[in-house]
Amino acid sequence: TENPRALTFGLVLVASLGFAWINISNAYSGTPQWGQDLAFFHQWVHSASTGGPWASPLILEPQGFFDQVHTHLVMPLVVGVYGFLPKQATLLALHSSFVALAVWPALTLGRSVAGGRHAWLAVAAVLAFGPFQAVAIADFRPVGLFIPGILGVWAAAWNGNTRGMLCWGAVALVGRQEASYLLLSSGLAMAIFPWGEAKLRHGLTLAALGLLSWLGFVLAKPEMFFHINPLAPTVFPDSPELWQQRAGFGLAFLASGWWLGFLRPTPLIAMLPVLWGMMSTGREWHALWGPSAHHHAFWLPFVLAAGIAGSARIPKRLGVLVLFVGSSLAFPWARFTHAKPNLRSLTALIPLTARVAADYDTIHLLSGRTVLWNVDQLYMPDQPWHWKGEWPLTVDNVDWVLAPVDHPVEPKLGRWSLVAATATHRLFQKAPQP
Repeated sequence: TENPRALTFGLVLVASLGFAWINISNAYSGTPQWGQDLAFFHQWVHSASTGGPWASPLILEPQGFFDQVHTHLVMPLVVGVYGFLPKQATLLALHSSFVALAVWPALTLGRSVAGGRHAWLAVAAVLAFGPFQAVAIADFRPVGLFIPGILGVWAAAWNGNTRGMLCWGAVALVGRQEASYLLLSSGLAMAIFPWGEAKLRHGLTLAALGLLSWLGFVLAKPEMFFHINPLAPTVFPDSPELWQQRAGFGLAFLASGWWLGFLRPTPLIAMLPVLWGMMSTGREWHALWGPSAHHHAFWLPFVLAAGIAGSARIPKRLGVLVLFVGSSLAFPWARFTHAKPNLRSLTALIPLTARVAADYDTIHLLSGRTVLWNVDQLYMPDQPWHWKGEWPLTVDNVDWVLAPVDHPVEPKLGRWSLVAATATHRLFQKAPQP
């Protein structure tokens, strides 16, 4: 007999391992999605796990658990796991497992709307969807918890499961503070428009969770910044190239088949504030690779919920087959990258206890230490408004510098020794003091 829990756990585990393999391999080879933020998170976790502050000055933003512009309530769990396995790979594996957890609510919703076979095809379509894969290998970004959290809310609401809604809502909230308005918009849409067995009380309960959590973040945080903020002053970007790229992304989305969500559009109605924020920002949220890859976590759970439910409106599982085939072909899949393996020949020469300045290509390879700066932060003329320490940062703050060839910092190094070099980078060590 089928054991749904065992099958679900097994599929979540397999998806987690697959995405983690790609995520870890790409970071190891020197080509993560965004090395600067991966280094920031690793520095933060390393500091907290070794008794230091819950902060990383590397980001040049306000420091402290609630003082930073983003609050990730899941970080105590991450720090605890890292304490047992103090490797960057631990963070990357955790991130991929956070995103892969979305398999659970996807299966639940698929079974609820059309039975087991529909559910398995729906999960296959989710796993084959390029934007989902992009988030699953986006280095380490707790915002990835939005996908299982918000999708889980909609899956539980379909069955009228209030407890499940609240539990999955908590999963989203520990990812980052923007989950509060995603829950609020979900609750309001659910209270007005039909969605399975969800009633008015389910929508109002969810909206209350979103509003109360938003108020809690406002009270706890001196600074708060939303990457996709529908309430921010709107200035639509005027870049023709950006709009051309977005149009291409829209065409690929139509080819993917997830437009079937319009057949059960309540989650898409809830996504309207997110869509407005996406359209009115200059951020390249459409990109599947690079610093913006994790932005898909904001809209994906709404599209997945609507698509899984909407595809069941087409009989004989033709709708969910369209999802699977379209998802497989419309966007490029996550891939292994090996563009800069030679950089490890330089980073391997630097002791773990050394104070280091490195560039965007190498900084994540050197994270997990007491002192790490980006070489581009040295000699910056403008002091960040919140900065309390010495400014500007100079080469006196470090003992090793790893920089691209002909970087402007080189004339500042004086009698430093050139330790090693590649075609693209040079490694310098401070001369010993007499």
